[in-house]
Amino acid sequence: MQGRKEERFDSELAIKLEGGGKAVARNVSASGVYFVTDVALEAAQLVRFSLEFLDFPSGPIEVNCSARVVRVEERGVGRGVAASISTFEFRRLPAGKSSH
Repeated sequence: MQGRKEERFDSELAIKLEGGGKAVARNVSASGVYFVTDVALEAAQLVRFSLEFLDFPSGPIEVNCSARVVRVEERGVGRGVAASISTFEFRRLPAGKSSH
């Protein structure tokens, strides 16, 4: 799609939203994410979340992100949310541990 800054990758990654909500990332890039959730979010809202990569070659990592919601789509059960990632931070997880 034209206008995208980064290549997007289809995914089924679990997302832990700050404040206790959960979501599933449908695609992700270095600059954005599209996820499905039942949490009520609005365009322009700041959202913080984490993604876990348990099978990362050097060991499990968690990526903590801050993003701005750019679009919300009602999807029957849940909402599709597109967000532009403004910051992210990587953190190593102890082997065999998951924070989700």
